Amino acid sequence: MASFAAKDDIESRAAAWAVRVSEGGLSAAEQQQLDEWLASSPRHLGAYLQAQATWLDVDRVLSLGGTLQPDAAQSVPVAPPRRRWRLAAMAASLLVTGSAALYAYDHLAGRVAADLGEVRRIGLEDGSTLFLNSTAAVQVRFSRQERRIILRRGEASFQVAHNAARPFVVEAGEMTVTAVGTEFTVDLDHHGDGLEKGLAVTVSNGIVRVADTRADNPQLPRMLARDERLVSADTGTWRVNLPPAEIDRQLAWRSGMLVFKGQQLGAAAAEVSRYARLPVFVDDPSLARAQFIGTFRMGNTEAFAKTAAAAFNAQLTRREDGFHLDRPENSPSH
Repeated sequence: MASFAAKDDIESRAAAWAVRVSEGGLSAAEQQQLDEWLASSPRHLGAYLQAQATWLDVDRVLSLGGTLQPDAAQSVPVAPPRRRWRLAAMAASLLVTGSAALYAYDHLAGRVAADLGEVRRIGLEDGSTLFLNSTAAVQVRFSRQERRIILRRGEASFQVAHNAARPFVVEAGEMTVTAVGTEFTVDLDHHGDGLEKGLAVTVSNGIVRVADTRADNPQLPRMLARDERLVSADTGTWRVNLPPAEIDRQLAWRSGMLVFKGQQLGAAAAEVSRYARLPVFVDDPSLARAQFIGTFRMGNTEAFAKTAAAAFNAQLTRREDGFHLDRPENSPSH
């Protein structure tokens, strides 16, 4: 009985927040309260996203004075504020019923972002799981026909629940990645060992279909299978096979860890700096190419910098802009 009461309380609060947001936005203090509530549990976020969809459909129907119809007009009169607040409880009760007709809503369902140094694990209403890497941001747009997520910035990883009739589509820049049931990662800010920057799609399980929304790209493979990565950068588009152990290493960020097994120090420093306000700079080019091994908790750039300095007998200097690693012979004192 207690679990049902807790579920009802979450859905009621989610519905109340959805109504308040729809009435013209929140104050800074209210927005902080909402953000903290959403971040405290994946169930809160899932309830809130569905409350937004449900509330907008309920409000639209009641304004029209009719019954729920998936194809109802999109532009309708707005109900008076007092009436809208009285209907918040109704929206919450409709959430509990799980009516299929209510989930015809296919507009913006919600925006989710991760702060610097934060990793967010979010359970989506379809049973899929979304991981957001540091500073990543997405928009969730689920409809009855399609599950679409728009990656606005950064890196996101997806464990997709199988549903052949309802494709799971990730839109990232000029590229879309479509899966039915699989696990993959999309990174808008991928840096390789050569520090070239581009969009990367990595498949750790299953198969995805990749498409360029601008035009047919002969360099772009249509399908990516397990343990494959596609990188699209200014220098070109290429596909590589990755050992499963390498994919596991690259996904260690989902558990708050960073693992390096022979990566170039410059690339490792760039990866560590992704999670901290004090980045690490490798000032000597030959030092940046050195192969580095180590495991670190995300955000601990000082531990990384000290370990690298000890491993390569490098000069470590802390400045206002971050930690600098250099060869001792390049130090001003030499």
